[in-house]
Amino acid sequence: MSDTTLTVVEIAYDDDGNPVVHIDAWQALQTPLMQSVQAEGLAVYTATGAVPYSVAESVQADIRSRIDAGSSSPVLKSHLDDLGITAAVQAWASS
Repeated sequence: MSDTTLTVVEIAYDDDGNPVVHIDAWQALQTPLMQSVQAEGLAVYTATGAVPYSVAESVQADIRSRIDAGSSSPVLKSHLDDLGITAAVQAWASS
């Protein structure tokens, strides 16, 4: 298995009958990455990246603060950038 593989292992169902997908994923740690696989006609995706823990804590605290303050858009693009999520989605879209 490569370090960029996403595989549907099984599709189960929760107590309300909604599908729940179990995926097995290997992804590069230092390179922001997003992968998707089809399950039940949906694109199931996972994104990974690695940032210093202090960055993740700071972003989480800022989002939580914005939620608590009643912001209608508590998650900013800068949050996604700081976490490497924007880069992961861009890499996924260009692959």
